[in-house]
Amino acid sequence: MQEVQTKYEEALKEETILTQRISLCKEFIDIILEYICHNADSIHILTAENILTAVHTIGQDLDTELLHLKLEKGILENKMRNLDKAQKTSIAI
Repeated sequence: MQEVQTKYEEALKEETILTQRISLCKEFIDIILEYICHNADSIHILTAENILTAVHTIGQDLDTELLHLKLEKGILENKMRNLDKAQKTSIAI
């Protein structure tokens, strides 16, 4: 039970970090979009679009990683519930 609990706690920490990283990507996208809008006549738009797309791709990759982590957390939660039920059953006997 302790090993599963430890993995779950690590997943919670990782989830927090991933969420912060995704949020940062979104903030940078907003900043880049604002910059492009204000400087569209004096910058190389294709380069700016490539930069914007790269940051967006990083955010998507992090979001996919978060999705897999949430799946792992759900499985760990299920294991903890089952282990808890098993412990309560063995104590009752």
